[in-house]
Amino acid sequence: MVAPPYRRVPQNEGNAARSSSSSSSQQTSSSSSSSSRSERISIKLHALLWVIGAYALASYTQLFHTIITDERILRPSLYISLFAFTLNGMLMLYLTIYLPYKFPTDEYYTTNAGLPQFWNAYCPSVTPIITASSVIGSFFLCRACFPIWGFFFTPLLLSVVGLGIFFSLHFIPVFGV
Repeated sequence: MVAPPYRRVPQNEGNAARSSSSSSSQQTSSSSSSSSRSERISIKLHALLWVIGAYALASYTQLFHTIITDERILRPSLYISLFAFTLNGMLMLYLTIYLPYKFPTDEYYTTNAGLPQFWNAYCPSVTPIITASSVIGSFFLCRACFPIWGFFFTPLLLSVVGLGIFFSLHFIPVFGV
């Protein structure tokens, strides 16, 4: 199979119409729509596998029941991790719910308050605080669960369950986009 000849990539959309012929643009658009559909399906299946794996591992180890009821859990470390994750959740609600409500997009506020560009300009310290609280919460949760599942299995278990929780967000419908 012979590779197609090299063609310059246009720097803006105005040059794109001039640089490509109608037949090649039709072929590109039809192949990109089918690849984007297959990519979306692949991403959803990947997310579904993480969610199923996290659910299976949490069910097999009785993770939540053990964290709540087992006496071997180091409670001070667990409380620090819960505080860090609660702070993380409250700051995420601040960024995603409160700021778009307080600063709606209109002629005065031209940048959507739900976007990171607005967050970096209006409240630049929130993102590093969320990152730090996530790292601290993860460390202390691993420390709290260490006496039960050991040195190697605790980070693996909590990482798989955490990734399953993150990937479950793929299945929340998006409205208004």
